[in-house]
Amino acid sequence: MGERGKRNDGPIFYGWFILAASVVIELFGIGFGIFGITTAYPYLIETFPQWPRSTIFLPTSIIIVTVGALGPFVGWLVDRFPIRILFTTGALVQGVGLLAFAHVHTPLEYLASSVVVGVGLAGVTILPNQVLIARWFHARVGLVNGILLGATALGASISPALITRLIEASDWRSAFGWMALAAVVPPLAATLLVVRDRPEDLGLRPLGVEGGDGAQSRRTMYSSARDVTARVALRSRIFWVLGAVIFLGGMPCYSHNKHLLVFLRELGYGAVAAADYKSFLFLVAAIARVVFGWLADRTDRRRLVIATVLLIAIGYPILLVVPRHPELLPVSLLLFGAGYGGLLPAIPILSVHYFGRRELGTILGAYKVIYDIAAAGAPLLTAALYDRTGGYTAPQILLTSFAWVAVALAVLFLPRGDGEGTNAGNGEMATATTSGMSVR
Repeated sequence: MGERGKRNDGPIFYGWFILAASVVIELFGIGFGIFGITTAYPYLIETFPQWPRSTIFLPTSIIIVTVGALGPFVGWLVDRFPIRILFTTGALVQGVGLLAFAHVHTPLEYLASSVVVGVGLAGVTILPNQVLIARWFHARVGLVNGILLGATALGASISPALITRLIEASDWRSAFGWMALAAVVPPLAATLLVVRDRPEDLGLRPLGVEGGDGAQSRRTMYSSARDVTARVALRSRIFWVLGAVIFLGGMPCYSHNKHLLVFLRELGYGAVAAADYKSFLFLVAAIARVVFGWLADRTDRRRLVIATVLLIAIGYPILLVVPRHPELLPVSLLLFGAGYGGLLPAIPILSVHYFGRRELGTILGAYKVIYDIAAAGAPLLTAALYDRTGGYTAPQILLTSFAWVAVALAVLFLPRGDGEGTNAGNGEMATATTSGMSVR
């Protein structure tokens, strides 16, 4: 491969440009896609008062189910074909779906548009970006994943305040046109101009591999000698325990991020004020994703997972008293947002920690099915309980119980790691094997 294949000769490792491109794809592709749609929900309720609440909230669930169903297939594609093709196709298809939303008049049109958005989003969502980043970074894995997932939350933070003001100045149909533009143009530009599938395409090695970067030349942080197949991972206890924690801890997160605007509007908050509170929630989540990712490189990852679900379990039920004590709303959003922000980065970090990179795309695709079921089911469950009980109290109590079960599972059944994110290596996979990674 030559001398250039042994180390990074440039002043800046090209992987950081790859990370920047993934940030753009996540921020605009998801922030102005699915999170933009949730911002329009209060206006759709006003436009279509005859539609039940469960119908109004169905699009995001359809999108998530579509993305989740395609997750294993996308993981398979990512392991075998250029990611640039997936990003390009996904961005264009999602743009078509968002434009279709601007012209809906019937529930069938409304839901069909959701399917199109879901198909497109599958190509630009977290899974392919995480695999791309894992190829370029074998060191600082927690930090780069935190930055990547922080971009999703940052997009979700920017879009409610911006789109709400846009709708207030015009109408929600016009806003969907601008959302389509934002979800297509920046991700497409980043993909075509910057993204390259693997370091080897440029004669480089991943950051953290011996000779991969002058400043960071050292033994890779994670072992590759004990990587396992997806089949072995799926037959392990660790996979399913972590999946249960993600599912139960994620249920209140995925309900709250879809229903928060409507919840606040029903409490008497104005459109802009409610949107600003939702933006605050996701700003906290964005910061938390970077911080928790940074910490994951330096401390016991199991304890971080426990901390995230504990923050969710403490912060979410405060909503039950917010109608009588509105001054507690920022406290709830701060605690809950920190936990919500820390939960998602745990998936790729612990997947690499326990299972390695051999079939990471397929393993993350399987996890994506789990948390997408939670993401799709939670807002629908909340809407159904709202239609049945006439309020948010019942779903908030139920989802709080889910969060506390997640805490118990993480404490009792997630295996303890070595406690040192920077001194991992073969010991990580050995720990996983002796703590339940075996197929017995």
